[in-house]
Amino acid sequence: MTVLGKIEQICRYPVKGMQGEEMSEVFTGFGGVMGDRVYGVINAAGEKGFPWFTARDDEDFMLYRPRFKSGNNCVPGDLAEFEGISPGIHPLYPEVDQFAVEVESPEGEIFDIESPAFNEHMGKRFEVSLKAHHSAQKSQVDCRPLSLISQQTCDQLSSELDINIDHRRFRPNFLINWSNGEGYYENSLVGKRLKIGQRCEITFLERDPRCKMITLDPDTGDGTPKILKHITLTHEGYAGVYGAVLVEGVIKEGDEISLV
Repeated sequence: MTVLGKIEQICRYPVKGMQGEEMSEVFTGFGGVMGDRVYGVINAAGEKGFPWFTARDDEDFMLYRPRFKSGNNCVPGDLAEFEGISPGIHPLYPEVDQFAVEVESPEGEIFDIESPAFNEHMGKRFEVSLKAHHSAQKSQVDCRPLSLISQQTCDQLSSELDINIDHRRFRPNFLINWSNGEGYYENSLVGKRLKIGQRCEITFLERDPRCKMITLDPDTGDGTPKILKHITLTHEGYAGVYGAVLVEGVIKEGDEISLV
């Protein structure tokens, strides 16, 4: 197998649209990164087909910091036994209570995400009726289970725009470092089967179409509209790729990515 690069950074987002957390390793299953976007916040007055309230609706939403109460890495039990079985066997996931989440507001208040106090707080702050939605172990992603982008793509955009483009704007699960140093190299791998680390295999399904979220500074929520405008005009609105998992397994920071 040809080594194409490595995993530079791993991130998951316990609550859809809020701050993410960096991980040294994650279990990556058919539904995506375990623990990723297990909660979302629904706008009662939103579109029925896409009811989510995110920083696209109010930039301050991005400044909330969710975390798992258990401090759990959300890894299935008996991984050694699972990995000794042929690919395709699905491991036993942790109990639902291991996915319980609390949220820290920008002002430092801590809320249980399922508490009435949190719903009341959000309603007052954003002046709309909101409630948390829990999907247990299944990720509530917009489209595909995985999102990926390379550091080289971010560097290319930084050069084109003459500003520093932080990869966190794109909210990827995996930041990739390509060995060939090419920006947008991930586009050429759409439809290909890739192995990451010892076991996990994924495929890149399609290029990732971008929206307002990438214009928002991940630390402050401040907007820079010209980023989206540039990507729309210069790169057909795409940056990064969506992926799907073919063989489940643990992915670690530094894992090599090989073409199968």
